[in-house]
Amino acid sequence: MRIKIMKCRSPFTLTLTIISAIVTTIVPAVFAQRQPSANEIYIDKNCQRNQQLPQIERFTIFSRNEFTTNGQNYWFYAARYQDGSVLFCTSKPNFNQPKLLTAKQIQSQFIDKIARDINNKTAFIIVVREGNGLDVPMTNYGLELSNVDRPKLTSLSILQQRGTLKDGGPSEHTFQGRAGQSITIDLKSRAFDHNITLFDTSGKNIAQTPGNSQNLRESQLIVKLPSNGTYKIVVKGGDRTSKGTYTLSINSNQL
Repeated sequence: MRIKIMKCRSPFTLTLTIISAIVTTIVPAVFAQRQPSANEIYIDKNCQRNQQLPQIERFTIFSRNEFTTNGQNYWFYAARYQDGSVLFCTSKPNFNQPKLLTAKQIQSQFIDKIARDINNKTAFIIVVREGNGLDVPMTNYGLELSNVDRPKLTSLSILQQRGTLKDGGPSEHTFQGRAGQSITIDLKSRAFDHNITLFDTSGKNIAQTPGNSQNLRESQLIVKLPSNGTYKIVVKGGDRTSKGTYTLSINSNQL
């Protein structure tokens, strides 16, 4: 009778085989460069369009606006790098004669929003997140491009303040506002759920965040102020146990 002897792999050999299979499967996926999307437009650090850029050198455009000044048409566009920072540029239509915007307060920062100023056809409102975290201040800047070669940047910050809520008790802040002024109030905290209420110059409640907000650690109010004078914001925790630090930012939404 012939006995057939089966050769078994040692545990060490089997382990190496499994690891090799995993690496072979995963490594190409990890190191492969993401292919350009047909809907994405890439620029380099000098604002030049180039769809063939390697991923490490490309900025992806996410905002583009057209405007006219001194009888000339221009583009104002913003592109995001892979770390989240943003590059701002201007050019003539179709990326002709592109220029890097000289405005260090917004250049290479984290940007939450870009919008046109409703009162000025050559101005934009840019919302800067002052850091890469939940409870960082928010600052609005007004960018005036009536002279493209000499852009004018203005801070629209009304109040930037860090506060502390103690044992669930309310915290109050005041600021000066003017009639017809549109403002944004942002309150952020890592420590507790919260809501905010805005009182006008006569002590009347004119705005508050809804109690059923989905993200109670980020509160925001956008309000048009009814009169000139001193306004009060009251910060409250979600319950009596609420306490910790928070960041309050108040900004104008127009130049």
